[in-house]
Amino acid sequence: MDILILLSLCLLSWRGLLAEIQGQHGHLSKEVKVVLGHNATLPCEVHSHYNSATSTLQWLYEKNGNHLISTSGQKGTIIEDSDLKGRVSVSPNMQLVIDDLQVQDEKLFICRVTDQNGIARESNVHFRVYKAPGEPEIKMEDNGIPITNEAVQIGTCESKNGYPLFNITWYRNNTQLRNGKDGVLITSQVTVKSSGLITVRSVLSSPVEKSDIYSEFYCEVSYDLPKGHYMRESERNNIMVDYPNTEVRLYVRGKSEIIKEGDEVELKCVGNGNPQPEITLHRKDEDQALAEGSSYSWVVSRNDSGGYVCSAISLDVFHELEAGTELHVHFLDPPVLSKESSVNVELGSVLDVSCHANASAQTDIHWTREGNTIASGSDVSLNFQDYTDAGRYACVASVVGVPGLTKTKELEVIVRGKPQVSVSPHHVEVRLGDKVTVKCTAIGYPVPQITWYINDTEVDVVITNSNISDNEVMSELTFLATQDHLNEQLLCMAENELNTSMEYIQLHERSAATTVSGDHRGSDVTEKPIPKTENESTRDPSVESRSQKSYGVIIVAVIICILLLAILGAVLYFLYKKGRIPCGRSGTKDITKPGEKDQIVVEMKPDSPAEESVLLPGPQDKKQPVDQEKYMDLRN
Repeated sequence: MDILILLSLCLLSWRGLLAEIQGQHGHLSKEVKVVLGHNATLPCEVHSHYNSATSTLQWLYEKNGNHLISTSGQKGTIIEDSDLKGRVSVSPNMQLVIDDLQVQDEKLFICRVTDQNGIARESNVHFRVYKAPGEPEIKMEDNGIPITNEAVQIGTCESKNGYPLFNITWYRNNTQLRNGKDGVLITSQVTVKSSGLITVRSVLSSPVEKSDIYSEFYCEVSYDLPKGHYMRESERNNIMVDYPNTEVRLYVRGKSEIIKEGDEVELKCVGNGNPQPEITLHRKDEDQALAEGSSYSWVVSRNDSGGYVCSAISLDVFHELEAGTELHVHFLDPPVLSKESSVNVELGSVLDVSCHANASAQTDIHWTREGNTIASGSDVSLNFQDYTDAGRYACVASVVGVPGLTKTKELEVIVRGKPQVSVSPHHVEVRLGDKVTVKCTAIGYPVPQITWYINDTEVDVVITNSNISDNEVMSELTFLATQDHLNEQLLCMAENELNTSMEYIQLHERSAATTVSGDHRGSDVTEKPIPKTENESTRDPSVESRSQKSYGVIIVAVIICILLLAILGAVLYFLYKKGRIPCGRSGTKDITKPGEKDQIVVEMKPDSPAEESVLLPGPQDKKQPVDQEKYMDLRN
C-alpha cells in the first residue's frame, strides 16, 4: 500500500512539473495518447514558422533537463544520440515518429524552431502511454474456513502487465466490499517490472458467517485507455465454510417417486454441517452395514421393502446422529389364467375364462386381441361363432398408480368344426374346347382336404392347392371343356375328421346366338354372372337342361315364321307386277325398268335382332343416278 501511495505522489509531482514548465515558458501544449503496440506520431505546432533555408528545427525531450533528439536544417535532419536513437525519425512535415513504443517513452517532448535572428519558438507534446492489464485471476481459500467474527483471508485477485496504475475492487453477491467497513480488510501489492508494466495483487480478508457458504465472490479491475475508462470482471467463486453437524437426513432417490421391482435406487445420507460426518448405512434392525459412505445404489426387488437407517458421529458436538426412512417396492406377478394355452373349442360354442394376478396393490385387468381391448375385468366370455374368432387372446394386468408395472398372459384358442366351403364363380358359360378355371376355398379345423367331382367322378386333371392360413385352404381347378362337361355341375367337396361340406358350380353351354365372333377355342371362358337363387347349389341339372332346350325350340319357330312372311311378300310383289293386284295409288313408279325381266332376290339376315327380308333387284339391273333402291320391311 505504501508503494502505491509513493508512486501516486511521484506521478502527481511529474505532472505538476510539466504544468510548471508550460506555465514558465507559455508554450503551445498538446497531449498525445497511444496504446503500446502502435507507433506514435508527435506533431510540431510551430512547424508553420520553419524555413529550412534560414531556420533550424529541433526535437527534444525533458528528463532531468532537456535532451536533444534531432536537428533539421539546411543540411537535412540529423538524429542525435539519445535514449530514442534507433527508434525515431522525422517526417517531411517535421512530425516526430516513434517506433517500438516503451513505457519509458512517456515524456514531455519539445519542438523548437530558431530563425536566423536567433529567436526561438516552442511547442510541447505531453506523450502518454497505455496498456490494458490482463484478465483478473481470482483464487479463494481451498480449505474450509471456520465461522469467525475476526477478519480472515478468504481470497486473492491479481491482474498483470497494465499501464498506467489500475484499481481492483471486490464484490460479494454483487455488493461492493469497502475497506474498513463491516470488518472487511483489503490490501494491495503493486509490482513494477523492468519494462515499466505494473502488476496489482489484492488480498481480501473478512469475517465469515454460515450463510457465506452460499455467497459468490468476484473481483473487478478498472483501467484507462486513450478512448475512455474500462473494467473487467473475474469468474465467480464460493468459499468453504466449516460449521458443526447437528442432524442428518436420509433420502431415497429413483427414476420416480414410486419405486417398482427392477428400478435402480440410491440411498443418500446428508448432514447439515461442513465437513460431512462419517456415515454408515444399514437396514433397520440389522447391524451389518450396506456400505461405508454416505450413499448406496442397487437394483431393488420386493424383498428390499422395509426400513433403512443412516448413522453418523459428529466430531464437533461429540454425539451420534441418526436418521431413517421407509422403502416400498411395488411388484406384479405374471397373470394366471383358468385355462391353459392352447384351448380347443367347437365352432359356435362359448368359452369362459378368468384371469388373476398377485400384486403389491390393486390391479386393473383387461382383455385384448390383436392389440385391441375387447373386455374389462377378471372374467370374460368368448364367443366362437366363426373360424375368424380363433387366435391369441391376452390378459393384461397393471398395478393401479404405478406407471410401467404391467404384465401379460396369452391364451391361444383353436376353433374346431366342419369345413365351410365357397366357390368362385358359381356359374360358367363354356363351349367345347374352352379352357376353364375355377376356385374353391374351405376353412375349418382340422384343416380340410378339397376334392373336385363332375358327374360323380373325381376330377384328375390340373389342380393347384395352397394353404392360406392355419385353418384355411384354397384349390384352383383348370380343365378343357368336353361334351361331358356341358350343362353339368362341378362339385367341390371339403372334408376333415369332423364332417364334410360341398358346393356346386354350374357349367352352362354357350349358345350360338351369344357366341362372340372369332374362334375362342382353347382360351379362358369369360364369366357371365347369373343371379343366384335360393338353394341354387343343390338344383337338379336336368331341369336347367330342359329349360335350355325349350328356349331353342322357341327361337327355331320364330325363324320359320319370318321365312314364311318373306315368301308371302315375294308372291304378293310378283302378282302386283303382273297387274293381278291393283295398286290403288296414282303416280306410283314401277320399281323395275320397262323391257327388263323381273327378278327378285331375297336376302336373309338371321343374325339381326329382328330377322329382316329385303327385296333386291336382279344382278343384271344397273342403277341410274335418279333411281333409288326400294326396301320393303316385311317385319310388319
